[in-house]
Amino acid sequence: MKFVIVGLGSIGKRHRKNLLSLGHQVIECHRDDSLKKLLEKHKSDGVFICNPTSLHLESAMMAAKGGYNIFLEKPISDKLERVDELLELVKKKRLVLQVGYNLRFQSGLKNIKNQLDKKAIGKVYSARIEVGSYLPDWRPGVDYKKNYSSRKDLGGGVLLDLSHEIDYAVWFFGQAKIVSAIVKYVPELGIETEALAELIVEFKSGVVASIHLDYLQKEYRRGCQIFGERGQFVWNYVHGTEEARNETFMAEINNFINSIKGREKPLVTGKEAKHVLEIIVAAKKSAKLEQTIKL
Repeated sequence: MKFVIVGLGSIGKRHRKNLLSLGHQVIECHRDDSLKKLLEKHKSDGVFICNPTSLHLESAMMAAKGGYNIFLEKPISDKLERVDELLELVKKKRLVLQVGYNLRFQSGLKNIKNQLDKKAIGKVYSARIEVGSYLPDWRPGVDYKKNYSSRKDLGGGVLLDLSHEIDYAVWFFGQAKIVSAIVKYVPELGIETEALAELIVEFKSGVVASIHLDYLQKEYRRGCQIFGERGQFVWNYVHGTEEARNETFMAEINNFINSIKGREKPLVTGKEAKHVLEIIVAAKKSAKLEQTIKL
């Protein structure tokens, strides 16, 4: 199969490498290239959109209008405007749209999801979810202050950038009902985006989750605790080898390809990714107004 990749940053390069290793053909769309012209020239099976978050919708709309299946890196966008337009166009043209929340393919979280569906710990009451790492250490040799994570115009900041945690909370517990948040900027980092966010989310299922996101912890931490009437689940993510870490990215690519072939359905839908963005927008509003926001 043939795929166009828009954006060759770290995640774009990873998807390119994985697609090539699976025997697929890759057409690269760099910053100065015209996506429209590439799509007209190369009749591909789909488009991987891996450019900065603020550019996602523009590229996705162009791909959808051309009738191409879309793998859209997370988050779906940095704003809600036009997201419904994209989802409606994808539905009208019967295209596959998958969003790149690869943690749904992580074995530990998949097992927890399976056990939750089986009600293994009975009624779930609450959850504590966190991720934290030190932004300046992310990409050695690269000025982190120029990276998209540090820039508002590119859709950076912990709420968008680290939204995997919000996504798998939605996957576990369903739609959110109420969001309250505190968002902090940290001058010491020298970035223009938020570096710390604390969310309290009540879901329609009745579960209350606290979600912590930060760019500040010198030692990487990622995990969750889920408390129910008959016990709890605890998950602590360990980096492991690069090969092991890459398994989730390979799995989501295979899910996308099998969805194109009609063998599977995307594990992360556009509708779910939109709801994650709704929670993010609500969190920002809550922090600004110092109020609880109802969805």
